[in-house]
Amino acid sequence: MKVKAIITIALIISAALLAARVTPGINPNQFREGKYIHLDTMVIEFDKTDANVRISYHLSPFAQVYMFMFGSKHLEPKIEEIFFDFENIEIQRIGINSALIHVNDISRQKDEDYLHDSRELGMQPDVLTLVYPNGKRKNIEHAKNTSDIFYEET
Repeated sequence: MKVKAIITIALIISAALLAARVTPGINPNQFREGKYIHLDTMVIEFDKTDANVRISYHLSPFAQVYMFMFGSKHLEPKIEEIFFDFENIEIQRIGINSALIHVNDISRQKDEDYLHDSRELGMQPDVLTLVYPNGKRKNIEHAKNTSDIFYEET
């Protein structure tokens, strides 16, 4: 019985890889940095000293098959690697093409204002969007780190 299951899994993976090989529009270079994940966007929404971070990504075809078969829990180490320079992250949700992360103490309070010191990112998103408490947004293309930021609570 186990042999049949192994052969079935091998055939499914082979078929997925073959389909990915002949499918137009997949650029293997886009997975070079993250190996099997490419960050499209990262949105950091500041809320006092904390922040909610939404990332959108797409996976290599093999990673999609793997995630379909074994679940998204195996993406957690890669997500944590993206936020290696952040001290206190909590992965709240991981989906097939997005994740939601809560970061505690991303900034520090000074009087009525908040200061965020630059943090390095483990992977470069195509677009990093910083959303301040007053709703203003700042987009940065191919960011290697977050900026030093000063903001007020609204």
